[in-house]
Amino acid sequence: MVSMTLSMVADAAAKNPVVSADNDVMKLTFLGTGAPRPSTERYGPSILIEAGDHRILVDAGPGMRERLFEAGGFEAISGVDHVLVTHLHFDHTVSISSAWLSGWLFGRRVPLVVQGPSGIKSMMEHIQKAYQWDIDYRVMVGVPVEGSELVVKEVSEGVILEQQGLRITAFQVEHMPVDLKTRELLGLRGETLGYRVDYKGHSVVFSGDTKTSTKSDILKYGQGVDLLIHEVQVPSPGATPEANLANVSLSVHSTPAEVGFVFAKSRPKMAIYSHIIPPGTTAEDLIKLTRPYYDGPLTVAHDFMEITLSGDEIIIGDREKQGDGKFEDSKVLDE
Repeated sequence: MVSMTLSMVADAAAKNPVVSADNDVMKLTFLGTGAPRPSTERYGPSILIEAGDHRILVDAGPGMRERLFEAGGFEAISGVDHVLVTHLHFDHTVSISSAWLSGWLFGRRVPLVVQGPSGIKSMMEHIQKAYQWDIDYRVMVGVPVEGSELVVKEVSEGVILEQQGLRITAFQVEHMPVDLKTRELLGLRGETLGYRVDYKGHSVVFSGDTKTSTKSDILKYGQGVDLLIHEVQVPSPGATPEANLANVSLSVHSTPAEVGFVFAKSRPKMAIYSHIIPPGTTAEDLIKLTRPYYDGPLTVAHDFMEITLSGDEIIIGDREKQGDGKFEDSKVLDE
């Protein structure tokens, strides 16, 4: 049976094991748990994965760079060398340029690898062209060119990375536009992905944005995982034009009842809500709306929540903020 330690910040910091290539520790930091709607409490969707020597972002929503800096200073910014993109909506991709250029400017000396669905190559080519003047300028005044490179890979279903005990598997999710009446796809090119990340016996599934169903692949990839992180949308009440417009997205997002079905069928050791629509929805609201359908362990993520997998433990607390240091004292360029 898994031991689940729910900790306050100070308590978690005292007992939280350190990520190292010599152990099985896997750490997740929720840099942003919101969605397209602006919020000062929930920044755009982005989650940092730390395992061994790996530092990976799942999506890069608004505010990612600032949250990452708070999480680990310049070392965190320069330490990320891999981004997994679930789909091409702006709230999941707008800070990719920050991950790329800030990481390079403040110390990354290897290419940034970006993996995502069809269309990510075109997006990244346009971003690269947009900032070529910026790169040329900085190289000309003395910033090493190493680390300014991009390696972009379009992926679909199956294992997309396997190295040093880490395996990342992509799978299809249902988030392409559909006819509201027939549920038939409207024919927009592209696809949307979820990811499963395995590391030394630990397993985490990221749903991406999705309208879950009884046939969703997430049920297969999420079976018995340590953490199943799923998006959610609570319908807006009323019939104002704004409420009606907000509810249009229910055709491609999942209600608490629908997610509850996924949690109940897959039985993760810990079910987690993130990418919360609307961002003002409280943890109490979501838990209450989910409990008729799922009675297992359930956590509602908030910005700066930290979850550590170590041995048989799931340790939940808050990330200690560290982003107040000076670049001149950071030692990120030490070899």
